Amino acid sequence: MINGYQRLWRWGAIALITFFLVLLSPWSTVAQVPLPGISQATVAPTPPGVTRIGELEIADVRFDGNTLFTIAAPTVRDRDNPGNAIPVEVRADLIQSNLRRVLQSALEHGRRSPARVDIGVARLNNVLVISARIGQAERTTRLLTVTEADSDYHQLPPETLAQQWRDILQQQMNRAIQERTDTALMSQIQGAVLIFIKVGAGSFVILIVQRFLIRQRKHLQGQLDTVTTQTTEPEWVLPLLPHLRHHFFLKQRIKLISLVRYLLLWGQVALWLLGLAAILRLFPMTRWLSSQVYGLPILWMVVWFGTGLLNQFADLAFDRIRVFWEQNNLLKFADTQRKTLRISTTVEVMRGFKTVVIYLIRLVVILGSLGVPVSSILAVGGFLALAISLGSQNLVKDIINGLLIVWEDQYGIGDVVEIEPYSGLVENLNLRITQLRNAEGQLITIPNSTITKVANLTRTWSRVNLELWVDIETNPDRLLSLLNDLSIHFYEEPEWQLKMLERPEVLGIDQITASGLLVRIWIRTQPGQQWVVGREFRRRVLNLMAAEGIAVGRLHQQLHLARDRNGKNDNDEHTHPFPLES
Repeated sequence: MINGYQRLWRWGAIALITFFLVLLSPWSTVAQVPLPGISQATVAPTPPGVTRIGELEIADVRFDGNTLFTIAAPTVRDRDNPGNAIPVEVRADLIQSNLRRVLQSALEHGRRSPARVDIGVARLNNVLVISARIGQAERTTRLLTVTEADSDYHQLPPETLAQQWRDILQQQMNRAIQERTDTALMSQIQGAVLIFIKVGAGSFVILIVQRFLIRQRKHLQGQLDTVTTQTTEPEWVLPLLPHLRHHFFLKQRIKLISLVRYLLLWGQVALWLLGLAAILRLFPMTRWLSSQVYGLPILWMVVWFGTGLLNQFADLAFDRIRVFWEQNNLLKFADTQRKTLRISTTVEVMRGFKTVVIYLIRLVVILGSLGVPVSSILAVGGFLALAISLGSQNLVKDIINGLLIVWEDQYGIGDVVEIEPYSGLVENLNLRITQLRNAEGQLITIPNSTITKVANLTRTWSRVNLELWVDIETNPDRLLSLLNDLSIHFYEEPEWQLKMLERPEVLGIDQITASGLLVRIWIRTQPGQQWVVGREFRRRVLNLMAAEGIAVGRLHQQLHLARDRNGKNDNDEHTHPFPLES
């Protein structure tokens, strides 16, 4: 039951959460508002592939999908109006275009015997220029110029840097020409077919293992469903500890199989992605696509796989924490069954919270890889949280009330409770809802915010309150003696003694009415065993009453017939009062 103090704490927590959301979320944009009277030098953001280092901007020169070297240029603050400055990304594109043009000219001589390309370094107008000569042509094609910015960035003399770049370009150009011959093309096709066969064989092996694991999981799930069916009725709540342990063991094995299947699934995805990237990298025309496969798809796969794997390992870790908690009795519960119920409930709540956190991390990382600033994501999330907290106060109440239920151990998974007007076995409990399975098998979902009064029928111990009505003419001393002897013999039986905490207590006669004598008997039992113990004890009481000739209590009435003036009955000479049973 939630008292006034708990309600005050709940509303205080709502106000505190709202305050922090308002404080932290919306004001992040205030710092971006320019103050009047203060001049600010605006610098345009760098495009993709460009890195700004002080007064220099750098970019990579790529050819046939490979990074050759890094060039530098002075920082361009306004790319819409660069003036006489050439942005570094424009310079990189020009160099890459020159290389492709030279390669195309060399290949025009024929695939079997392309023209040779010679790369050289020359100084023109006091500037080092790297040029390319195609075959026996007298004219050279300028590829790039080595600038002072390049020399400053690499911390090398211009002549040394130009010679290094010339060697790299010569090697890459010879390789590009060689890879485009007919012989190289056939070798590339053979390599691609071999990679495809290897990937297919690996996928087939993974498929066989997956089929085996699916059969194992179905077998374990069938056992788990059998155990779950057996533990849904209230009379099975008493030996709940062995059933929960067996249930927990089966669920743990299923989770291990799910983890292995998860690893195999992502292993297969990674195998096909890596195989595709390897095939694309064999061909020089598609080599640049391999870097795209290695880029965002691999990153997203790694993020998705990593967070999913983290979620799976966290589930196993929670299972190990649960076992450690049970074995070491960290919180010193009064009885083992209560400890098991409390631990299972707490672990399930922590598991749900953990899943939400991991999926939020996954979402933030993926959005961040697309260029969305993390601060913007958090700001939007703060606004959404504020809107939810203001517009969905019942949800916040559900969560806070769920925390109170768990922390105060009002009830847990496996308890039998009465939450007006419903009653049943607690089958699921999280921070938002409580789910009960009633006697008719219906699953009842109750929001935690609507729970104000709870009657826990299986908390620590239970009791059978047996009310026995017997005939008014029964000898009370003899009746109580027989019931005491019956309770002693019943308690001495080992099978039933395990289900009871003490011998049944015959309290005595509570009421004397026209219906008979009301005899009250209390039987204190293990949690959840009041139903099965009560049924058996009532059966034995009925057998005892039948053997001793004790009648069940019933309403007695006496009716007297009217007499005439002479004191005689109209029909009989004598009349006697007699009882009528109703």
